[in-house]
Amino acid sequence: SRRFAPPGSRLRSAGFEGLRENATMAAFVQSSPAVLREAPVFRLASAAAAPAAAPAAPSLVAAGTPALIVGAGAAVAAAASRRPARRAAKKSARFAVATATKASETTKVQEAWRKYTGSWEVHKFGGASLNDAALYKVCGELLRSESNRNGPDGNNVPTSAIVSACGGMTDELVSVVTTSILDPAEAEKKMQATAQRQIDILLELVPGKPELTDPVIANIRNDANGVLAMLTAVKLMRGVPPQMLELVAGLGEVWSAQTLAAYLQFAGEPCEWLDARDILIVPETDGGLGEKGQAIDTIVPLWEETSALLQGWWEKKFGTSGGAKAPFVIVTGFVCSTSSGRPTTLKRSGSDYSATIFAKLLGASSVTMWKNVNGVYTADPRRVPDAFSIPQLTFDEAMELAYFGGQVLHPSAMIPCIEGRIPVLVKNVFNPSHPGTRVYGRGDAWLRWDDQDDPIDPVMPVKALTSIEKIALVTLSGASFLGTHGVARRMMEALSSVSVNVILTSQGSSEHSITVAVDESQADIAAESIEQAFSVELSRDSEIRVKCRKACSILAVIGEGMKNTTNISGRFFSALGKAKCNIVAIAQGSSERNISAVVDREDLSRALRAAHAGFTLSKVIVSVGIIGAGKVGTQLMDQLASFQLRKEAKNEKIPALIDLRGLSLEVRAVCDVDKMLLAEHGLPLNNILTGIDKVCNLEQLFAGLPKEKGADNDIRLVDTDMTAFEEFLNTKRIPHKIIVDCTASEEVADMYEGWLKRGINVISPNKKMGAGSLDRYRRLMEIKRDSEVMWFYDSTVGAQLPIISMLHDVLQTGDSISLVEGSLSGTFGYILDKLERNPEMKFSEAFVGAQAADLLEPDPREDLTGQDTARKALILARELGLELELEDVQVESIVPAGFGSATTPESWEELLAMLRSSTDDLVAAKMKESKDKGEVLRYISKIDVKAGTVTVGLRSVSRESTFGTLREYETVVQVVSERYTPTTPLVLRGAGAGSMVTASGVFATMLRLSRRLGS
Repeated sequence: SRRFAPPGSRLRSAGFEGLRENATMAAFVQSSPAVLREAPVFRLASAAAAPAAAPAAPSLVAAGTPALIVGAGAAVAAAASRRPARRAAKKSARFAVATATKASETTKVQEAWRKYTGSWEVHKFGGASLNDAALYKVCGELLRSESNRNGPDGNNVPTSAIVSACGGMTDELVSVVTTSILDPAEAEKKMQATAQRQIDILLELVPGKPELTDPVIANIRNDANGVLAMLTAVKLMRGVPPQMLELVAGLGEVWSAQTLAAYLQFAGEPCEWLDARDILIVPETDGGLGEKGQAIDTIVPLWEETSALLQGWWEKKFGTSGGAKAPFVIVTGFVCSTSSGRPTTLKRSGSDYSATIFAKLLGASSVTMWKNVNGVYTADPRRVPDAFSIPQLTFDEAMELAYFGGQVLHPSAMIPCIEGRIPVLVKNVFNPSHPGTRVYGRGDAWLRWDDQDDPIDPVMPVKALTSIEKIALVTLSGASFLGTHGVARRMMEALSSVSVNVILTSQGSSEHSITVAVDESQADIAAESIEQAFSVELSRDSEIRVKCRKACSILAVIGEGMKNTTNISGRFFSALGKAKCNIVAIAQGSSERNISAVVDREDLSRALRAAHAGFTLSKVIVSVGIIGAGKVGTQLMDQLASFQLRKEAKNEKIPALIDLRGLSLEVRAVCDVDKMLLAEHGLPLNNILTGIDKVCNLEQLFAGLPKEKGADNDIRLVDTDMTAFEEFLNTKRIPHKIIVDCTASEEVADMYEGWLKRGINVISPNKKMGAGSLDRYRRLMEIKRDSEVMWFYDSTVGAQLPIISMLHDVLQTGDSISLVEGSLSGTFGYILDKLERNPEMKFSEAFVGAQAADLLEPDPREDLTGQDTARKALILARELGLELELEDVQVESIVPAGFGSATTPESWEELLAMLRSSTDDLVAAKMKESKDKGEVLRYISKIDVKAGTVTVGLRSVSRESTFGTLREYETVVQVVSERYTPTTPLVLRGAGAGSMVTASGVFATMLRLSRRLGS
């Protein structure tokens, strides 16, 4: 190693010398010198060691190149003989650093990089921003633009950039090492491809400049050959030491920094790249990369040693004098070295931390984290499409977000900026004009800085929601622990002994049960450590248990405005409850800026959307399914389309529309008897309903759908399958669901119980449930009482008239209703009014007019026999506490029993013929009898609460009475109670029949339910 390393260069060992602290490796090498005699030891290239020119061949240098490889056995022996000398050298180096630091403090020597005009600005680019040559160029030009913007005295702003590896490069390098355990040949192919990818990017980015590209290519190839040499040991060991994995994984950043620096030099800018492994020194670590986005323990740099090394590097590269134009400095993110000289990393996602560390070292005025999003979002936009960027955060809020899984900023990254009071900007590399998010200041009153300006919005106290997806809950419980001291301490000590990081703790004051949330990968070892710590208690008491629950996620709401704001927890848990998300555990931080809940992992997306909407951070989205595409269903869809158009117009001057600002009704499914339309992102009702008259045909709707709409929205037309219909509607993407039953089907009514149990709300103008089997009705009401899910059936009686809600109001305010009478049939109201006004008109003729006015039931016999009116009366009777069946209602039929089927056009004529022969004269006689008394004929329902009876039939009433003044298809209900006497009853009157007003009633109920779901 000494023989081939240039004087003054750091030995970045790889080989076995660099991994000498790994006991397994050392023992293996010493015990098997014959096997490893030809195994290579290498030094990964650095700028100082780069050869003058790259090899001419485009392929990698062969693994046996003499300048890179020596025998493993000799290397190990040499390493052992040099250790005492190295320890002395390290001790001298530390003394020199300490002495230099002390002298610097005494003489107040200014760091060389501070001698340029203006403060430094630090920029950080992630892998997604460096995925190919075009993106490298975008980042390079962005650096030049930022440096030339607002520079002091016309000079550029001193600029440094910290870079991650090219997109996906770190995973590729890790795959090389792990693959070599079983397939060295495949690992070699992967290594060659990975290195060649970076070389190709470089050559595309800097064409025709071998003086710039050759040194970088040589370094990449040397590094790649060094890795290949190391893979022999990996195969023999049948495992990968974590130190080796860190060494290889960090190469992506080393190559990336050289690539971007070469481009800036190509663009004519003074630029150098800095290998952070030569500068950034951290304490000894256990090794390992950590998981992406995982909140890990902070690795604190050795600031004095690091600063001294940076000063030496700077003086070597640029001298001690400043200048008008500062050079660009491109720094490798993620990587560093331990105090013993071993290459290591700041763990996964650590490039953010690298940026803020160097910002503090350089005394920067700001750090800009360039991402592929417009700042820090209120939630993960992949799970919550309505999430939006937050203009401003405190460092405390940002740290909470980072700790609980927010991957925009690394958990440790804020600490150096807090210490140096350096603002952090999170901006979009593809949209640099967007202001992004500014992170600055502290949250607690006693920590706030004088210059921070972050007013708290009382309307939106929660800034953001975040989550940790893969966690497990480990619970220690037992009755014998009740009141026992020290249980929590012993449990935490047990977890600490095996290096398990506790993310969240939930326990009662008695310590009877303690639950901790840990990373799912550590769940088993956590449970085992607790079992060992409490082995005595577990052996003596069978009720003591250690349980592990996996497949969980943590959801957290965060915001400074939560402090001293009431009902935050209530709104949070209410939103989750309405979305049918079961809460497994809860915890609140003492800072009051964080409330966390543990939910099942499969519910995480739904929980995030529900909570996001619950704090008015996004609109409330409701998934709507419509069963029945007949007259009422078509009218409902038409009104929904008009609603969306009004929403787009944003007419918020009308007070009634203000509550609808954040509401989105997404019609995802519509079905009839034969077919159903399924739309993943909602049907474009404005497009598909054009030209539809009264009843829509789903096949025609689908055929007329623009192709781009079908493709964009993934709209499908399939055969009707109610199970598939429910499964499609019950998407986890949308927390709130409503099924609207616009049929008159008994079979559909039978499905209500299952829908409610599975958390789907039901709105029904179908009277078959409310007036169906009493036992089924009772079961449904019990489900409704015992859960947050809703069944609304207001439009079954009176369409949009609030008859049922009026009865509820009267009863709930303590009144006692004794009698309800009403004209509930729009069909009979219309017919009898026409006959009164036109004495020569026959009943059958008025019946045809009712059909033309869209007043008849799908089966007209339901009107003629009085069954439809009887069902309405029974629904009201049950609301008043009468437990009756439909057979208990006394009904007067206008027509004789025994009609044939009336569902086809041929039977319609048959029905009219029967009316002419059996009904016209009968009704005419009753009309004459009523007229002779100076009265009018009406079809009236009577509910006698005291007698417990319900009757429906023709009645002759005074022309001046409430019923006598009805016109056409008006509905009227009058209530007699303790407060409302027979002489002054409570009366509700209006249009109560027809598909339009019925659909309006359904739609109004849908809006009320949706507002309740989102509140």
